[in-house]
Amino acid sequence: MALVAGWILIFIAVISIFALAVGILVLVAQWKVYKKAGERGWASLIPFYSQYVLVKITWGNGWLFLLYLIPIGNLIFAIATNIKLARVFGKGGGYAVGLIFLSFVFLPMLAFGNAQYQGPDEKKSRGAIIATVVTGVGYILLMIILVVTGAIAGYSQYQSSTVYIDEDDSYDDQSEADAVEDWEEEFYDQDGYDDYDSYDDYDDGVSADDYKAMEGYDDFIIVPLTDEESTVEVPVLKSEYLTVSDYSAASMTDGIMTSLYMTYAYSDPSAVISELAAAQVDSMSDMSEYYTNVTVDEMITGDGFALQQINYDSINYDGTTSPCFDIIKCDEVDGNYVILMLTMDNSSATEKTEEVFRDACEVYGIDFQFD
Repeated sequence: MALVAGWILIFIAVISIFALAVGILVLVAQWKVYKKAGERGWASLIPFYSQYVLVKITWGNGWLFLLYLIPIGNLIFAIATNIKLARVFGKGGGYAVGLIFLSFVFLPMLAFGNAQYQGPDEKKSRGAIIATVVTGVGYILLMIILVVTGAIAGYSQYQSSTVYIDEDDSYDDQSEADAVEDWEEEFYDQDGYDDYDSYDDYDDGVSADDYKAMEGYDDFIIVPLTDEESTVEVPVLKSEYLTVSDYSAASMTDGIMTSLYMTYAYSDPSAVISELAAAQVDSMSDMSEYYTNVTVDEMITGDGFALQQINYDSINYDGTTSPCFDIIKCDEVDGNYVILMLTMDNSSATEKTEEVFRDACEVYGIDFQFD
């Protein structure tokens, strides 16, 4: 018996240490994610303020964090926030599912990976907000109705269950425990809540064959981006690693990655680029184990666009470095602003990389100076 008890204690200790390690990892990952988004990392440690900052990062309005205080409905809002968190870092629906169900795995991947913050998700999500409020208010009203109904039913049962048994005017009253039991049975017989299932507006893992080809460029396809009010068509790399949501698209091949994001967040392209470039440089500076020699070229502006190039060395697993760069561009397309990040990752370059990059520069109107 002593041996069995000893093994049980060891098992409990191991589980406790593992849970503590996972908790610390999640806190550190959340700190990094906040830093990537240009916020203070320590904000992730402060109750309520942490939720305020997270909602600010994802929705663009931190005060929506008050929806977390609504009973039951806060579950819906938490799911919607995780979907938006994936989107603001250029990830698709599959990654959002990972954040919802395996956050202790996918959150560190988001924090320590190469995903870059693309600005708050300005897309209107009235459905999620309305569902949160309606579900929460409905739950509160249901509880009030149940309490009132239970009280009335209990009182009525008490009155009707008093039984006259003898000439001494004695009564056999239903016990309080029985009344509570009857009320609980009535409560748990109520219909449950239907699962909210309106988060199928993203499309992940789609095939490039689902979209039309771009004439004159075999390595590019045309993808529509929409914010429910307007739609623009943009070119993106044709690749098996294609991820498309309503208003963002990302793809990579031969060491070249293209990420595009439709936004109404700014009226001045140079403001977009200035903020995004600064946030990315800060993020890279915080991850010195992955990036070194980070520099920024002078911003280039023109009629309806602005772009900036960020140069850096990517540190490989064996300690060697590979020169890489990102070109961030904000373009006005049919009255909408589209943010492009064009990445050259020489650590994954192939013999086709230069050809693909030259085509990308032509497609996106980038006057890159080739040696």
